[in-house]
Amino acid sequence: MSSSLAPSCNAPKHHYDTCFNHWLKSYLLLIAPPLSNPSDTPAGVKERDKRNKQIAEHKRTLENDCGQAYKDYQACLKGAIQKMEDLPELLANARREEPLEGWGGIKVASEGDLK
Repeated sequence: MSSSLAPSCNAPKHHYDTCFNHWLKSYLLLIAPPLSNPSDTPAGVKERDKRNKQIAEHKRTLENDCGQAYKDYQACLKGAIQKMEDLPELLANARREEPLEGWGGIKVASEGDLK
C-alpha cells in the first residue's frame, strides 16, 4: 500500500485500502469462474441471473463494509489539502482549465485531443 498525500491520513487510508482489497479479492473470485452452462441455454440464463444477483449483492457490501472507512479517509484528506500551501488554489485552477466531464466523470479524449 502506498502512503497518503498527507502523512496524517495514512491510518485511515490504510484502513480503507485493506477493506477494499479484501472486498476486491472476494469479488474477483465471484466473477472469475466461467459459467458451467452455455449462456444461450435455459440453464445458462438461470446461472447467469443467479450470478448477476450475487454480484449486485456483493457490490452493495462494499458500501456497507468499506463506505465509512472511505468517507473517513476522504474527510482527512480534504482537511489536509486545505492546509497545504497553494494546493487548494492549484486544484481549483486545474478543475477550471480541465473539468472532468463526460463518461463516468472522466473526460473522454476526442480525435482532436490526440493530434
